[in-house]
Amino acid sequence: MDIGSVISSGLSGGLFGLVGNVAGKVLGIFETREAFAQKKEEWGHEERLLDMQMKAKAAETEQELAVTASSGSWTGLGESLKAETAIGSTYSWVNAVRALVRPALTLGLGGFLCAAFFATSGTARATISDSLVFAAVTAIVWWFGDRAPKKS
Repeated sequence: MDIGSVISSGLSGGLFGLVGNVAGKVLGIFETREAFAQKKEEWGHEERLLDMQMKAKAAETEQELAVTASSGSWTGLGESLKAETAIGSTYSWVNAVRALVRPALTLGLGGFLCAAFFATSGTARATISDSLVFAAVTAIVWWFGDRAPKKS
């Protein structure tokens, strides 16, 4: 064994260890990047899930508000019919005016909504047509629902 061989072995071993250390660090950097990319994908997935849950909750709340508004309308209609039947009969001209109020309101509402329908276009027209159908059905049920044969 000569001293040159020992120095050569030491230097080559140190160089090989240094290369291995650097390779380990480089691989560690790639592993860290890969782990971060995977975490980032998980966070994105969770964010999309939370966004979908928020949208579903908002839609559910909107539907609950629509149901509440609709049930309030029907309750108001029922109370209106009760009040109408509680009045009884009075002078004939009063009964004639009362009998003409509903048709006048119905025709006025229909005329107003038809004018608004033909004055607009696009999504506003679709909304107005929904309102027109709702108003027409409500008016007809209210108008003719009160004229059902009375039980004796």
